[in-house]
Amino acid sequence: MAELLIKNSSVGFIKAIIFDKDGTLLNSEEYLVELAKTRIEFAVSNFKKLKIKNFKIFLLRRLLNSVYGLNNQALSANASLAIASKEQNIISTATIFTLFGFNWFQSLSMSQTIFDEADIFLSNNKENIQKQRTLISGASDLLVSLKNKGMCIALMTNDTQAGIEEFICSNKLEGIFDYLWSADNKPSKPNPKAVIELCKRMNINPSECALISDADTDLKMARKACIPTIIGFTGGWKNPPILTEKQFIIQKLNELDIQINT
Repeated sequence: MAELLIKNSSVGFIKAIIFDKDGTLLNSEEYLVELAKTRIEFAVSNFKKLKIKNFKIFLLRRLLNSVYGLNNQALSANASLAIASKEQNIISTATIFTLFGFNWFQSLSMSQTIFDEADIFLSNNKENIQKQRTLISGASDLLVSLKNKGMCIALMTNDTQAGIEEFICSNKLEGIFDYLWSADNKPSKPNPKAVIELCKRMNINPSECALISDADTDLKMARKACIPTIIGFTGGWKNPPILTEKQFIIQKLNELDIQINT
């Protein structure tokens, strides 16, 4: 086992580290702001086609901004767009639509269509999106250092498997992660059973792991899965997330290290 160090102080011994992706390893806020705005504009466009009154469209914008956590050019790290999966955000968007008199089937269909339209629109701007989604400072150095020291590294995210593969390829992280757990795996996070199943794949007990994330939902998941070393990370957002479920907290990834005891 390796000794885990935070700010050069020992916090325990582990065999593996489980990393969240967005907001922990990857700068995602700028992209997510663009994603939120695009989805809102497509929602407004669809409402206008249905001859919805202007004051209701104004209310729609306010509600979607609120549920996504969008405020001017910043996104709340504690809101659904930053934390939840795409499917969960489709459901939250559909719930907003029901407030305007649409039934659940109509609301869900509209929400799925709007998300698809936004994805197609943004996919035509892939180069710009990639510029927005760069590794957080220190992420590459930390991952390479951990790998070179023989640490088992897992990635657990609510992104799809395809999204994970694109993240790894575009950031030249091939061979870094020993195990992956995406939204396509069941159960997905923040179900504590997701951590337990991932640990089974790694042939490691949760008690031998550390987990690092920028979201309370992940940190609570880790606690319920009996992971003893739970690290909150706040350095990935303009407005740092307020984390209440952490055991330890860091603002920079270079505050984390391991020491191999021989």
